[in-house]
Parts: sequence; C-alpha cells; structure tokens
Amino acid sequence: MKKVLLTALAAATISVASAQNSAVNSAILNHKNGTLDKAQTEIDKAIANDKTKDKAKTWFTRGMVYQDMIGHPVYGKLATDKTPEIVLEAYNKTIQLDGKDGQYGKQVPERMEMLYAQVLNQAIEAHNAQDWDKAIANYELTLKVKPGDTTALKYGTYAAINKQDYGKAINFTDKLIASGNADEDAYKTKIQLLQETEASDEQVMTALAEALKAYPNSVFLMQEELRYYLKNNRADEAMVKLEKAIEKDPNNASLYAVLGNLQEKKGDLDAAYKSYQKAIEVDPKNFDAYFNLAVLEYNKGTEVNNRAAKMDYATYQKRGKALEAQAKKHFEASLPYFEKAHQIQPEDQATIRNLLAVYTRLKRTADAERMNQKLK
Repeated sequence: MKKVLLTALAAATISVASAQNSAVNSAILNHKNGTLDKAQTEIDKAIANDKTKDKAKTWFTRGMVYQDMIGHPVYGKLATDKTPEIVLEAYNKTIQLDGKDGQYGKQVPERMEMLYAQVLNQAIEAHNAQDWDKAIANYELTLKVKPGDTTALKYGTYAAINKQDYGKAINFTDKLIASGNADEDAYKTKIQLLQETEASDEQVMTALAEALKAYPNSVFLMQEELRYYLKNNRADEAMVKLEKAIEKDPNNASLYAVLGNLQEKKGDLDAAYKSYQKAIEVDPKNFDAYFNLAVLEYNKGTEVNNRAAKMDYATYQKRGKALEAQAKKHFEASLPYFEKAHQIQPEDQATIRNLLAVYTRLKRTADAERMNQKLK
C-alpha cells in the first residue's frame, strides 16, 4: 500500500511539472506559428509560476515573444514603451541563469543586436519628431543594450541639448569621452555645455586640460584655455605653457597662432604680428594666422580713422587727410591676408563680412558686391 501511495505521489509531481512546462512549450509553439498574442499569454503564465520562473528557457522565450511584437504589423499594438525593457530584462536573466555558452545563453547576442537596432530606431523616430523625452529615454535604453554605443551617446547629447537639459547632455558627453571614441567636437561640446551651466572656472579649466590632452593641436581648445587663464589673471602661466609647448613642437603652426592671440590680448601687438607671421611660415595654409594678421591691420586702420573723425574742422584741415591716407594703407595691408584666409576657407562668414568692409572702404564696388552675394 505504501508503494502504491509513493507511485501516485510521483505521478502527481510529474503531472504538475508537465503542466507548467506545457505553458512554455505552448508559448514556443504559438511564437513559431506567429500567434504572438497567445504566446504572450502563455509565457506570462510560465513567468508567474514558481516551477518555471527560474528557467533560462522560460526567460529566453519571453524575450523572443515580446521582442517580435515590436513593430509587428498585426501584434505591434500589444507592444508598449516598456516592451524593450521587458525584452532586455529577459535576455539578461537568460544569461544569468544559463551563462554565455548555455543552450539559450549563446543565442542571446544575436537577439540583443536585433534589440539594439529596434530601440535605436525608436530613438531616432522620436528625435525626428522632436519628442525629446522619448528620444532621450530610448537613447539611454540603447546604451543599456549596447554600452558605450557612439551613435546613442552623440545623438543623446543633441536631444538633451534641444531639451535644454544640459546636465544630461554633459552626462552623455562624459560617457562618450570615457568610451574612448570621442572626437574633437565632443570635447568642444562639453566645454560649451559647462559654460551654459553654473560650472566654476576651475571645472571648465579641468575639462579643457582633459580635452587638450586628447587634442593638443586644437586651436579652439587652446584659445578657450588661454581665455580662462587671462580671466583668472594667469596670463604669465599661459605664456610659459605655450612657450614650453613650442619648444617641444616648433613646427606646430597652431601654437604660434595661439601665442599671437595671447600676445594680442596682452596688448603686445608687435610680438603678436611676429607670431602670426611665424605660423604662416610654418604652415602657409594656417587660416587663423592669416585672419588675425588681417584683423590687426584692419583695426590699426580703424583706429587711425577714428582719430581723424574726432578732430575739429581746423585740425582736420591740417592733418585729417594725412591720417586718412595712413588708415588706407592699413586697410590695403589687411586685404591680402583676408583674401588668403578666404581662399583657405571660402565659406567662412566672418572673412566674407570683413572683405566686404575692406572692399567698401577701398571703393572696390564690384568686389564688395561679390562678397555681399556670398553672405548667407
């Protein structure tokens, strides 16, 4: 009698286990048949049951069923904003239970790659629709699927900037920098974002130092660092730093251009002129050096003109014409530099505007009109 009872108990146990496994198997069958609504119902039963909720097979099936609802022409309506998170949780649980080399675990990477594309596409759709909250949420989810993804980090930054959530934008940029895939623009963006927030000068300068370590020849970054040195009365430190950099890299035209910029800010225009000339000598296509030389000459002409304009009539009659002739020489001297800068960067709007001004002053009407037509 005892033996009979044991046999009956074993039969009951087998029956219960089979009943629970049947929910998973039914979900798999419905998934294969394309009836995702029924597959969802069955796999939800299995996930809620103590007998099957800790099985890798259960979680992997859940991931497949929910994932295939995303964008489905018939069952897509069953998917919600939370569906990709459910899928991600399912595949992470599969790896946790089965390992990367298990029967189900080894199938996860291909499925995760598919999920990455799905979530990123949703992010881009929201981005294009200017739904910044949804775009940001999907970029963040994309990064959970594929940590360090450059596309999600870059466009996540843009979405956060458009939302004017600069803190989140900086967070995206920091992750991009940490990934090792940041270009110079990413560092520039971080500096500009810090400047938009209440970041201290020290924080900005720390970020600039990090950026310059990655892009030591960036004129923008060097000039921004110098601006902060000057702002904090540390011009001498900046000068020493630049001079040491030039000693190490004497053929770096950008360093001479930035040195000239610093000298100009300190009021040493003669030294600045020489530094810009040196930059051109090292690199005949250095736009910044040509542009700054042109501005130096143009500003000298403007200053002389202003002196003439402030004279009373009697004084002007004696000295005014001579000053105007002197100013004209400076305007003429600026012209070759502006023209060379324009040749190097033909779309630069500041150069075009300045050329328009110089041609106008020199009464070169046709050239002035040509520049006017180029202004966007």
